[in-house]
Amino acid sequence: MRFVRVAAALLVCGVAAAQVGEKAGADSRRSAGYPSYQQANTLFVEKKFPEALNALDAALRLDPKLVPALTLKAKLAMALDRYDVARECLERAVAADPLSAYARFLYGFQFFKQNELPEAIQSLEKARQLDPKDPRPALYLGLAQESLGRTADALRSYREAIGLGEASGKLETDMLLSCSRLLLLLGDFEECGRLVARALKLDPKSRDAHFESARLRLKQGDGGGAAREGELALQFHTGDVSERQVHFLLIQAYQSSGREGDAARHAVALRALEQQVQK
Repeated sequence: MRFVRVAAALLVCGVAAAQVGEKAGADSRRSAGYPSYQQANTLFVEKKFPEALNALDAALRLDPKLVPALTLKAKLAMALDRYDVARECLERAVAADPLSAYARFLYGFQFFKQNELPEAIQSLEKARQLDPKDPRPALYLGLAQESLGRTADALRSYREAIGLGEASGKLETDMLLSCSRLLLLLGDFEECGRLVARALKLDPKSRDAHFESARLRLKQGDGGGAAREGELALQFHTGDVSERQVHFLLIQAYQSSGREGDAARHAVALRALEQQVQK
């Protein structure tokens, strides 16, 4: 299953907690725990995670039903692979505020990360109903549907996420590339190419976008173009694609264009990476 980056960088769809997420309503702001939550949110953005967790615990001691604190603690827990803690926090958040679209989205997201896909789909569909303008539930709904082999549903969800991202000004490369990967698998090179080109325009330094461009060119029989895009992918370091994946693709690209020396160079680099992992 493909996972979109979130936990490692403590981000959701590439946006920090202070920029999106639970918008505290008047009730939350009146809570005795709200000042500690605000402090935790600031510490979170500054990547002072142990201090943020301490502040969140203080907030929740004062108000166990403070939804913004529960959702932020859940994100911290997921980043530490403590999905048991995340699920508990999100169950409490959903119970405290059944109309919180963000709590419901994160609840579905943690199911997705745990490969509990029917539960993820149910919760993400609910999040989409609660906030029809948010592209994130549609994106992860598509990922869950694709993982279950529901390709037609996944394509609809990906296209919905892209449209919502455009309308909200929150279009991200993950939305474009998730859709392009499925289109590549289905053999629709034309639409796939348009989405990859948009992703490259949106983020010219995205390793993932250059890697997907290389994959598409290789499928189209353009080994030279695939090699150029693969070499560019190696120059950048943002994204999910590993260096190992890029070297493997470059071996194929150079072999397909008869450049055995370059293919051998990347084979050596690939073996070196594998040896480092084994140590």
